Amino acid sequence: MDADFPLPFDKRLPTPAERVWAEFLSVLDALPPTARAAFMLHDVFGATLEDVSNVLGQPPAACREQLAMARRCAHEHARRLASPTRPS
Repeated sequence: MDADFPLPFDKRLPTPAERVWAEFLSVLDALPPTARAAFMLHDVFGATLEDVSNVLGQPPAACREQLAMARRCAHEHARRLASPTRPS
């Protein structure tokens, strides 16, 4: 078992890397499945828009829209995290 990730009963505070990972997962969780797949394939794994289109079975324009929506969601999430009025 990976010692870098706390077990559910582990009372220690998460590391900064664990907090970043949790926030990244929450962004992905908030996305519709197609937008999540387009974002992961293109922005994370570096697939071309043509490849994303082929994998998802959607026209490139639709994939571009899904990517734009996913990026907006990620940027909005990042803005909320950086906000000084963010509740703790």
